[in-house]
Amino acid sequence: MTYSFNTDKSISIRDETEFQRFIGYELELFPEEGTAICALDIDAKYANRSGVVHGAIVTMLLDNACGASCSASVDPTGKQPFVTLSLTVNFIAPAICKRLVAKGKVVGGGKSTLFAEAELFDEKNQLIATATGPFKRAPQREARLDDA
Repeated sequence: MTYSFNTDKSISIRDETEFQRFIGYELELFPEEGTAICALDIDAKYANRSGVVHGAIVTMLLDNACGASCSASVDPTGKQPFVTLSLTVNFIAPAICKRLVAKGKVVGGGKSTLFAEAELFDEKNQLIATATGPFKRAPQREARLDDA
């Protein structure tokens, strides 16, 4: 796992979980802004039967950008966990590209539940999808799947 604190006051998160290593996405958190970026280099393994990026990959990127922006907004280390309560995704254009970048931000909420939104763009800055949803602050867990 790699947590890097960068000179631009962002936090880079790489290889944090088995899932992140499996999919290959990258997270960049900006605690001062309460925003986050989730990016993925695309190849054919992410395609659906129609030859475009699968909707599950699109949704995962948006969800991670939203959740990470919640973490960034309340914790300067970006380690405070949040869980998705609900996520509404709007698919705007097919993703036939080499890279996708989701940009998330907190748009409201209180102490335990935040509302976040994200936009997903390809490398040509074409809007691919958007998402909104509530995210709940979660406790650090002692029992975890990766310990089983």
